[in-house]
Amino acid sequence: MADPLSFAVLSASITGLLMRGAAVAVDPSWGSAASLPGDALNAWRSLRRLQQGQGQKNPLEASIESQLRKQVDAAGERYERTSVTQSALAGAVTEMEVALRDLSEDETTVLEAVRHPDNFETYLRRRAGGRRQNVEAAAEPFFDDLTRIVAEEFIRHAPGSRAFDIAALKQLLAGQEQLLAGQEQLLEGQAETNERLSAVATDIKEIHSAVTRNQSALPTRIRFGSRPKVTAGFVKREGQDELFDAIFTHAEPKTVLTGMRGSGKTQLAAAVAARCENEDWPIVAWINAASRKELVADLYELAIRIGIDAPKDIPPENIVRRFLDQLRSADAADRLFVFDNVENLDDLKGLTPEADGVRAIITTTRHLDWNSLGWSPMVVGVFEREQSITLLCEHTGDTHRDAADQIAEALGDLPVAVTQAAATAKWGNYSLSEYFKRLSTHPLESSISRLEGDDYPDAVGVALFMAYEQVLEQLRTKHPQQEGIAISLLGILSLLAASGVPTHWLLELDDDSDTVRDTLSFLKRSSILQESIDGDKTIIHRLQGQVYRETYLSNQEKFSEARTHATTLLNEIDVDRIENFEQQRQETRNLVEQIGAVASQDHSSPLFSDPDFVALLATTLRNATDLGMPQLALTLTDSVTQAGCTLGPDHPDTLASCNNLACAYQAAGKLEEAITLYEQNLTDYTRILGPNHPSTLTSRNNLACTYHDAGKFEEAITLYEQNLKDFEDLLGPHHPDTLTSRNNLANAYQATGRLDEAITLYEQNLTDRTQILGPHHPDTLTSRNNLAYTYQATGRLDEAITLYEQNLKDFEDLLGPHHPDTLTSRNNLANAYQATGRLDEAITLYEQNLTDRTQILGPHHPDTLTSRNNLAGAYWQTDRLDEAITLYEQNLKDHIHILGPHHPDTLTTQVNLAVAYRTAGRLDEAITLYELNLTDRIHILGPHHPDTLTTQVNLAVAYLTAGRLDEAISLQEQTLKDFENLLGPNHPLTLTSRHNLADAYRAAGRIEDADKLFETPSDSEEDEQNGTEEDPDQETDS
Repeated sequence: MADPLSFAVLSASITGLLMRGAAVAVDPSWGSAASLPGDALNAWRSLRRLQQGQGQKNPLEASIESQLRKQVDAAGERYERTSVTQSALAGAVTEMEVALRDLSEDETTVLEAVRHPDNFETYLRRRAGGRRQNVEAAAEPFFDDLTRIVAEEFIRHAPGSRAFDIAALKQLLAGQEQLLAGQEQLLEGQAETNERLSAVATDIKEIHSAVTRNQSALPTRIRFGSRPKVTAGFVKREGQDELFDAIFTHAEPKTVLTGMRGSGKTQLAAAVAARCENEDWPIVAWINAASRKELVADLYELAIRIGIDAPKDIPPENIVRRFLDQLRSADAADRLFVFDNVENLDDLKGLTPEADGVRAIITTTRHLDWNSLGWSPMVVGVFEREQSITLLCEHTGDTHRDAADQIAEALGDLPVAVTQAAATAKWGNYSLSEYFKRLSTHPLESSISRLEGDDYPDAVGVALFMAYEQVLEQLRTKHPQQEGIAISLLGILSLLAASGVPTHWLLELDDDSDTVRDTLSFLKRSSILQESIDGDKTIIHRLQGQVYRETYLSNQEKFSEARTHATTLLNEIDVDRIENFEQQRQETRNLVEQIGAVASQDHSSPLFSDPDFVALLATTLRNATDLGMPQLALTLTDSVTQAGCTLGPDHPDTLASCNNLACAYQAAGKLEEAITLYEQNLTDYTRILGPNHPSTLTSRNNLACTYHDAGKFEEAITLYEQNLKDFEDLLGPHHPDTLTSRNNLANAYQATGRLDEAITLYEQNLTDRTQILGPHHPDTLTSRNNLAYTYQATGRLDEAITLYEQNLKDFEDLLGPHHPDTLTSRNNLANAYQATGRLDEAITLYEQNLTDRTQILGPHHPDTLTSRNNLAGAYWQTDRLDEAITLYEQNLKDHIHILGPHHPDTLTTQVNLAVAYRTAGRLDEAITLYELNLTDRIHILGPHHPDTLTTQVNLAVAYLTAGRLDEAISLQEQTLKDFENLLGPNHPLTLTSRHNLADAYRAAGRIEDADKLFETPSDSEEDEQNGTEEDPDQETDS
């Protein structure tokens, strides 16, 4: 028994333990350090000074100690008012001390608090998770509070502290052994040591820079998924030793745990995962595998966490396969993947990781010939009778073994039921005999429905139902406010994702979050709810959730209330109000998981009859797409279908969901699917709301934009023209929506070479926006930019430069010289200078832009890649070919790495490098790239897209230069025909194509064929299409 709790002593004890993590034992020799490089020597001296000051009280320790005492005292007062015993609280203190003692051996803890403050509490929870399972259930909330308090104070005081400096320097200098080894190497080879320590000095700069930017480093250990914690007093199962031996001696890479629901399969798998985590396996992943979509979604998120590039136009299954391929090629290492609750083995096809050191575990109720399928089966049965009796007696403190035996017999020794019975008897203050009598005489009329593989007595349903009864009765008597909260919680958890619901959402269920927290704690103590090991999710056992639905929610009125509570909870998650971008993305992932689960769970499908839920679906689709996760949005395709089937295809929220799903397809590059949805959407809006309703006009605009993206310019223009007319009639010529519509039509005119018409619209837009919004409004600056770009396209370069120069000045005055919009404006002015031959001025601006974007956005940001491309183009134009090729090669490598080999920007970079190769006389390399590019663009964009035709022209020119005349002529003939059909006979690209074909004919001696191409033959024109594609960063309204 622990000593009586002293909160003052506790706070000092915990603080002391925290500070031990910063201690280092390094005693460098100053004689050995005398000849080190300057930065490394300064770092060494800093470490020495810190070491010499260790005898004094650490300021960080003093600060945290002071704050902890206040907060722990406050927590103590709260828990003293509850029924939690002093011994339980003392036990929690002991476990926290042990956990922190373990952490004290790992100096990365201090660095973690500084580098990743947003995730530090979760980090601390994970690291303390092994001790938490030893805490009595009643004291778990107190243990959570201790973790939170410690994390908050650590985050507040660690940055800039001596503890952080010591830990950082220790990590960077690689500890005592490396330093001593370095001293020895100084004697053997000073040059080699100096080089190593120079690298250390660079690392010091980088880590301080990283701390300043608060950027995350790639994790060295991955703990993925919301696995349930292993319950206190976990009962060892038959075959468990053999299972652990197989897992931890590499004997069995693929194991399946099979058994009926409630038999403890998931708990056994969780015990394996917990040991893997304690032994520091690099990857321990808990995958929700109830359906293939859920399985793919989890593996996709894991792949991203691991660091696999996931371009938005690549389907999640492809990213998952890349991840699995990387696993196969990686060095051998111990890695665990648990696929929990597999319903259909076919869902795992192609998705099971296989590599040296990888172990996979399935939990399922399915009984198959697992051996023949390549899996080693272990049947997880019920408790042995003695295990049931011991658990019941020990948990309740009742030694009446006969009564325990009767209860176990009635419940068929099913672990989830026996455990629940023990908790109900304990917290209801029943003797085992009294509990058995209640169980035997309970009036529950209907038995709980069973699924495949379930073979348990009816009394199991009664026992789980009795637990709900008792909990609600106790709350009704002692804490009436908590009864309503408990009913809401149980309804929500039984309807939403079986894998759990984010706990921080549940805490917002009531204005009094402390009361919600107390209610959750009471339900967990009663064994009705459990939480994930990281504390992020609250989970209800699938069987317990079913019992609640089939009893309490069998009443339609109560089910409707539960449905309303669930929908309201989800709708309270306002992603737009979250300031942190990554948190926005995480909350969106959480919402997608919940909505997807509702669609896949038959018992949850009635939520789709609630318009508010379908409205949430539409909003989540939009948020996922806007936050750069269109592939995640596309996982909700079945949800949109179900919404249409439930609410009807004509319901406004159904139409909004279909529209936003089409947006996701468009953002993911799946233009045909997007067009199909948009066309249906426009038809429906027109039929239901009429052709002039604002929603109809928005739908028409979206379809036009997608036609534009797909190169279907005439179809786009027809819709844009209709939209502009309707907006002018409906809202007037000066309404912002009218101006946006006019801008989009001008963009389409420009894309098809109707430049005079585009200029007329752009000029009108600039005038109107200047008058209505003012000359410095962002929309006005956008209009000025678009007009300048079109002036440039028509050769009116002086007018274009005047507008660009004005725009750059305004952006610098309004936003400063380093704002992204300022950099875009500078880039566009550089383009115009380049077009007029003012190459030195253009290069100066391009170089400045590349430097700024690299520093501000990083070397791999898309805008940085654009700047590098444009600078390379200017170098190419001034015959600085080696510099141009170096930049283009780097850009192509980065584009493939970041966006994937088939992204449009990657293909543009590929063409530009090919052009540079061709100019430098490296024809074979150029032709290889052109041929690859043409194949990809035909496949992705279609044979008649302008970009495809540009590549076709460039390949033909390369063939001509290489003397491959027949191939060149064949391509040029096809290209001229396509340009004439697409853009008309007088478009600049058509004229260029005609000249290039004439050149090819002449080179082949077909002079008459060349002359026939022109009404007035001329042999003097050699207007070769050079094909260098530059991204002018043109901004458009859409």
